[in-house]
Amino acid sequence: MRYPAYQPDIAATAVAEDGNVLAGHPSVGARALVCRWPQDRAPEGVAVFCHGLGSNGREYAALSAHWAAHGYLVIHPTFRDAIGIVAREERQLGLDPDADLSAWTGLPAIRARLHEILHSPERWLERVAVVHAVMDALPAIFDATCGRPKGTIPSAIAGHSFGAYTAQLLAGAEIDMPDDPARQFGDERFKAAVLLSAQGRDQQGLSDGSWDAMTGPALTVTGTLDRGAKGGDWHWKSEPFELAPVGGKYLAVLEDGDHYLGGFTDCDAQRHVPVQQQAVKQITLAFLDAHLRDRKAARDWLGSIDNEVGDCRLLFKRK
Repeated sequence: MRYPAYQPDIAATAVAEDGNVLAGHPSVGARALVCRWPQDRAPEGVAVFCHGLGSNGREYAALSAHWAAHGYLVIHPTFRDAIGIVAREERQLGLDPDADLSAWTGLPAIRARLHEILHSPERWLERVAVVHAVMDALPAIFDATCGRPKGTIPSAIAGHSFGAYTAQLLAGAEIDMPDDPARQFGDERFKAAVLLSAQGRDQQGLSDGSWDAMTGPALTVTGTLDRGAKGGDWHWKSEPFELAPVGGKYLAVLEDGDHYLGGFTDCDAQRHVPVQQQAVKQITLAFLDAHLRDRKAARDWLGSIDNEVGDCRLLFKRK
């Protein structure tokens, strides 16, 4: 049964964007933040978006702008596993750091090196530290973008792929580090988490009880064609929902959705499926409105989803 599209209570406004926020600031160093926010009104929430392996803070523009247009300051850090940074730091790889490196996944030696980075505990910790530093620098980020809010506004952590792993850790997921089991990195400043193509058990320190402490609201989105770095299918990608405790948890599995969930931007090499893009935009925005801004209409809409959002067929679960 098709339900009406999600109608946010904040009408879309023009989006302001700055790709050079806090350049040189101790929290981000040379890797400036990319920020988007509503141009004509004060934001009512913050979302920190963590990019995937090899990507960077300038990506995911279409989804980010959608959130910003409807009332959110969206902050994109760039992590050291961005392919341009890897090329610059590891000259032995033979990559030109100033070239278009978006096709790196098709280069076996480069793909192998990036996958080493993906499974490096040092890199996991580095990402978490960057996000903590971003949150510590929120006053300066407000000053550089939309201006400081009159009061405290809530924040969410979000991410895609490796970024979803980072988001899980900051939302409270527990991992086993080498020689240091049961580590937690949860940041109570985040009230909700958006996990786009996340990870399940037996990878990057995740195991059966990893999600027991992820008690806050979390939205997990994957697709039936989505695959993990070690080949895990959508059932594995759904484990952050299935194994987390009840309370504000949602799972959306897009029919025929791949790792990029319909595509996150309009001008890259990803497979673009507009109906999936629209479904992801609606579900994620409704989730943020429901669990950051406490909008009953958003909760009700999420509660009404059966097996379609617009023309996108999906499996949708909640608990």
